[in-house]
Amino acid sequence: MLKKIRTAIKKYDMINKGETVCCALSGGADSVAALIGLTELSGEMGFSLTAVHINHLLRGEESGRDENFCRNLCEKMGVPLTVFQRDAAAFSHSLGTSVETGAREMRYEIFEGLPADKICTAHNLDDNAETVIFRMARGTGLKGLTGIPPVRGKIIRPLLFCTRKEIESFLAKRGQDFVTDSTNLTDDYARNKIRHKIIPAMSDICGGFPNNVENLTLSLSEDEDFLTNAALKCKNDDLRALHPAVRKRVIILQLKEHGINVSNKQVEAVENILRGGKITLGNTVLHLTDGRLYFTENESIEEIPSQNIEKEGEFAFSSDKIVIISKAKSEKMNKAQIINKNSTTDLLDYDKIKGSIVLRNRLRADKFKPAGGKHTKELRKLLQEKLPIWERGKSAVIADELGVVWSEHFGIADRVKPDANSENLLKIEIKNRSEQ
Repeated sequence: MLKKIRTAIKKYDMINKGETVCCALSGGADSVAALIGLTELSGEMGFSLTAVHINHLLRGEESGRDENFCRNLCEKMGVPLTVFQRDAAAFSHSLGTSVETGAREMRYEIFEGLPADKICTAHNLDDNAETVIFRMARGTGLKGLTGIPPVRGKIIRPLLFCTRKEIESFLAKRGQDFVTDSTNLTDDYARNKIRHKIIPAMSDICGGFPNNVENLTLSLSEDEDFLTNAALKCKNDDLRALHPAVRKRVIILQLKEHGINVSNKQVEAVENILRGGKITLGNTVLHLTDGRLYFTENESIEEIPSQNIEKEGEFAFSSDKIVIISKAKSEKMNKAQIINKNSTTDLLDYDKIKGSIVLRNRLRADKFKPAGGKHTKELRKLLQEKLPIWERGKSAVIADELGVVWSEHFGIADRVKPDANSENLLKIEIKNRSEQ
């Protein structure tokens, strides 16, 4: 078994000379074998070793027993040990997941914060077979059938090619005991049912079953790598021209690049609009045009009540803005300042306003031609070019009966721009409440 561990470390470049490796130690046979195996190889391969034990506080006295076992073992072996006591049940409840899933999330969250170059988890060949069967039951694709990866980031699994029997034999030869988690003896969890019922049945049908799964996963991993590399090369091609296996991977790559959590349902939704159209996923709108995928943000407009502006004053807008409206006579102001304004205060020709005016948030149909501009554009598109998505939905607007006369971020509309003949002006200022 030690030879298999050494081979796995070298083949998958798991550990570099001079690195610190932290072994995740539960006290069970697998993790104890990993600790001993790494200890025996550390001098030869030039790395230092530490250990971590996480007490999930799930099994009362038994959890305490496991923790004490790990403390005593590491003390005897001279391996520095860090112990965490975390309430896995409470953590899982906060995530809304099963205890099995939540405990795993909690462990890997702790692993990420450890001061080590690599974290060794003791997954073995039997675990890999169980994982493949579990994913098959859930309807996985090719990637899911590749099983547990030997390396994922800083996580390494040097026991992944050793069977559980080999591990127990390794410990027996060294006279090393271990603890047994009583929950592993029940069928309360899905993995236990696979371990106790399905794996033995598969082994009866075809001997050497876990090793056969190893051959399967290694072969499928090569196929998956080939298809993923092909997708990377075709990422900007016409999706309609791609083989479905490559196309799906291109879609997955593009969704991930835009921060969208990927599921089979979402990939199918994109494929359903291959001939053109759009779908919305969360806050993102996906457009397919000429076989290519385009992403735009689906902004939400904050609901802010409209306010009629019948007189001068200060008007609260959203939770953090105040719009100040006042009137002025042009003869009291510098003409150059009015016509070629460079100040932060906006001035418009009050006499060019049609009907009553209101202060409101932007409407999706609003169009706007800024003062001095050549073209009328959708205000929505102007804001997309200038503001992050979280700011666009609370952009203040003043409008008359013909439409927008002032925009918070673009100033006055061209049709109400003051000129040499302007007499009555409307002065608009906007301040954050923090400035008051």
